[in-house]
Amino acid sequence: MLVMKAEILARKPPITATPDTKIKDIARIMAEKKIGLVVIVDKSQPDVVVGVVSERDIVRAVANNIDVNLPAKEIMTSPVITIEGDEPIWNVAKIMHEHNIRHVVVTKGGKLFGVISIRDLVSEQSVLRSLIEYGTPEEHRPSAD
Repeated sequence: MLVMKAEILARKPPITATPDTKIKDIARIMAEKKIGLVVIVDKSQPDVVVGVVSERDIVRAVANNIDVNLPAKEIMTSPVITIEGDEPIWNVAKIMHEHNIRHVVVTKGGKLFGVISIRDLVSEQSVLRSLIEYGTPEEHRPSAD
């Protein structure tokens, strides 16, 4: 039985910035690259994840009148929910569901490897097939309301 691993979907290099990058620059990077998450890495160790800034973080900052010239560290989410590259793909979907997130940072040996978005999961038939075939089934019952 071949189980698809997280590292297969996280094959593109992640887009990163440092904690001192301005919020507005993070937003510009997201718009230019058409992505929803920037991984915030340690300035001296670019494979060490210290946080993430998502579209939701940017929207929340703007809605709360946070100065977009402030550094990303002011709005980044930390600690980061990560998954090792050799984990099965259904685990990525489970983590996204449990934490209500749209991106999961993938590591290899604890070092930054890539990012998997919800779009990555639903855009490839082979991934969907893997989720259906190997995912852990849950019972779904109507709520008692």
